[in-house]
Amino acid sequence: MTESFLLYTLRRLPAKDLKVLCQLARCDAFNRREEVARLCEYVAGQLSRLSQERLFAAAFPGKPYDNRALRHTMSYLLDVVRRYLAITEMETTAADQHYYLCRALRRRGLDELLTNEWGRANSQMDTAPARDARWHFDQYDLHQERLEALAPRERSAHLDLQPLHNHLTVFYLSEMLRHACSALTHQSMGAQPFDAALLDTVLRLAENGEWLAGHPPVALYYHLCRAFREPEQTVHFESWKQVLANSAEQFSPSELRGIFLLGINYCIRRMNSGQKVFIREAFELYRAGLEKNLLAENGWLSGFTYKNIIRIGTALGEHEWVRGFFEQHKNALHPRERDALYRYNLAFLFFQKQDFANAMPLLQQLELEDRLNLLDARRMLLRSYYELGEHKALDSLLTSFATYLRRQKDLGYHQDLNLNLVRFTSRLLEIRPGDKKNLEKLREEILKTEQVAEKVWLLEKVQAG
Repeated sequence: MTESFLLYTLRRLPAKDLKVLCQLARCDAFNRREEVARLCEYVAGQLSRLSQERLFAAAFPGKPYDNRALRHTMSYLLDVVRRYLAITEMETTAADQHYYLCRALRRRGLDELLTNEWGRANSQMDTAPARDARWHFDQYDLHQERLEALAPRERSAHLDLQPLHNHLTVFYLSEMLRHACSALTHQSMGAQPFDAALLDTVLRLAENGEWLAGHPPVALYYHLCRAFREPEQTVHFESWKQVLANSAEQFSPSELRGIFLLGINYCIRRMNSGQKVFIREAFELYRAGLEKNLLAENGWLSGFTYKNIIRIGTALGEHEWVRGFFEQHKNALHPRERDALYRYNLAFLFFQKQDFANAMPLLQQLELEDRLNLLDARRMLLRSYYELGEHKALDSLLTSFATYLRRQKDLGYHQDLNLNLVRFTSRLLEIRPGDKKNLEKLREEILKTEQVAEKVWLLEKVQAG
């Protein structure tokens, strides 16, 4: 197990990290075993063809193979890797460094240096632009350390506990509401429901005092949570937009990215319920996110985001902008899925122009990882076959599509949407052209069924039949 963890980790570290790791393995503060340093340098230089015999020979040159000694050496090296990753992660955040330094100074009784360091940390945090939930938690940590140092020397009546309470409450409210927004977003896909009673309590707490008026992290997630729970009350979404416009600079890029995506998800849900005004709302959020460079994660644009921007822009008639985005951001997709996603969205653009002959071969060859993309591609292929009169291919697709949908147990409402599309399309094919009685009966049944994918298209085909 140790061997697999070690090699798995080292193979995924960039060259810069491997170089520093080898230097640390030579540092007595991290490691005093020469065989560990040799093994680290060998693995960092090879990363392939790493048999146990070769690993042992690198760590113990000239000695006979000993599996137990190799396992112990690899375990020591894995400990060095763990310490390196933990330290480098801590060093990426100034607040974490301040906190751990203050805690170390307090525990060692270095009071004068602690006072100096706490003041320096407090000054840096006061001048930092961020005022997001994490900033409040970091402030809580620092105040906690200061109180721990003062408590043995000060009477409790002289200790100011209010900042501790304020920062922790802002962090708690913000995080609870953020998680609630995320849970409400994913419930449509069959996710576990968020504890409604607990959420009601959190919302009431946020509404009391100055938590909303004085703290944008609480206000943003509060208004968006209310918008998700009461989608018809658009005042909540408008309030969310206003807070975002006034306080976006107070959030770190990673948190601001999450805020934008939650707002976009809300717009998409409203679009899916027939509220067309939210198509423009989603488009403007996407465009603003691109301008602020917020939509990429770990350097890559997700296929979901790439697709949605193209779909929403096309729905608004922003064809020139969409064409530019489609080509300019192709290389922002991860190489693993870039080609499939590019062809999938190219097929969509052909499909939108009713160029079914060019869309069809692209759709037939697609291999997509995301199941919602796969469902969408099959719906486009279904419609392309129908429009081109490829009835034999369409019959085969309807059968395989229905089988696939019934095997999927966690598609949520998407299963019913697509199964009803398959069922009604099959019924449409069975009705003779001009059979008005059965066509009208089918039309009424489609209208009465709430969850039907491609409902407008189906009704058009029935009307034309």
